[in-house]
Amino acid sequence: MLYTVVPLERIYVDQRANDSALKGEAEPEYKEVLLKHGRVVARREGENYVVQNINTTDMSDYLNAEYSPGKIIKQ
Repeated sequence: MLYTVVPLERIYVDQRANDSALKGEAEPEYKEVLLKHGRVVARREGENYVVQNINTTDMSDYLNAEYSPGKIIKQ
């Protein structure tokens, strides 16, 4: 929970999109892999996808080595 007088539009702005647009960098491509109780978000690097984060309600998914951040998911 966040208690502040600052407008939410200023807090929840996507700084990565603004920074990459100024630098001329391409926006990274993301892929969602659905799990039984959540999802894994992976970022494209070359031919493969690298696990960026995991969002799930099943605590055993966090212990699964296949879903750990930095792990490569082949397409």
